[in-house]
Amino acid sequence: MRDYVKLPRVIRRIDKWSFCAGVGALMTTQYVATSMPEEFWKYYCVCTPLIFVARAAYYRMIRWQYFLYDFCYFANAACLIFHAYAPRNVTLFRSIFAFANGPVLVAIPMWRNSLVFHSVDKVQSVFVHAMPCLLTWCGRWYGHGDDVNRLSPMDLDSPALYEGLRDLMVYPIFGYLTWQVLYLIKTELLDMKKLDSDPTLMTSLRWLAGDTKSAQNRMALKLMRHIGFFGEDEMFDAKTVKTKFVFIWIQLTYTIVTFMFIPLMYSSKTAHTAAMAIAFFSCVYNGAVYYIDVFSRKYVERIAMAEEYERKNADLLSGSGADVDDEYRELHFPID
Repeated sequence: MRDYVKLPRVIRRIDKWSFCAGVGALMTTQYVATSMPEEFWKYYCVCTPLIFVARAAYYRMIRWQYFLYDFCYFANAACLIFHAYAPRNVTLFRSIFAFANGPVLVAIPMWRNSLVFHSVDKVQSVFVHAMPCLLTWCGRWYGHGDDVNRLSPMDLDSPALYEGLRDLMVYPIFGYLTWQVLYLIKTELLDMKKLDSDPTLMTSLRWLAGDTKSAQNRMALKLMRHIGFFGEDEMFDAKTVKTKFVFIWIQLTYTIVTFMFIPLMYSSKTAHTAAMAIAFFSCVYNGAVYYIDVFSRKYVERIAMAEEYERKNADLLSGSGADVDDEYRELHFPID
């Protein structure tokens, strides 16, 4: 919403309060996770629906609502279902553990999530990817007081090892495939005509295929050209079956690879905590890079443009002359 505001003083005020809210949310989350980890699930179950509703309203406004069908939201929904309906189901807990600490956690450095406190959208993105991991960390190592089976180790010489590997790798893959099928039904069957007729509706595929400057896009395209699946001059096109197949295959491969590390993280608190720390540090570092390299420059530019818009409006109202330029009338320079 702040990106549509033109008055400099209002922009500054919104950003200041958003920054305070972001820091406050981080401090509250840290306090609950460290002082009462066995109760963290209650905090998560209260905050997550509120975040989802707020994000759905904002994304619908900017026509990004199809991002809400991505796997990270499916994983968060699975966490909520577990705590609401089956909090003692060991198999389900291990599946959401795999979701949260595999593809969802790795997405933080992979997609360069940034802890930018004044940006509600960026803070929410970090929340969506980090909170399931923190939730399962609290549940795995501190429990809820009644989950002895969930906290039992996977002994190398017992049937528990087989059950653990099945719950942590096999079932989660089936869960992922279930999400993928549902996603394709939604985007390729039920809403196909809607998406084809409205190119402004953004989906993950459209974003990734169209972002030719991203490392993921360049690496995937280079690989496809190397194996001969794409021609030397061929580019990704979100409308083609070939591009859709490539991104589905890459995402499945990425997910399976991240699941390979889940048994170690489930068996070792040190490994689990280290993986979380690396991912969380990456979003903090990305936030620092954003503030130093991007925000400081663009913020000054945006405020200068807003002040110029305000000055021209004042001149117009005072009858001093020129019309307000179109660029100022339609001022919209998002810097998040």
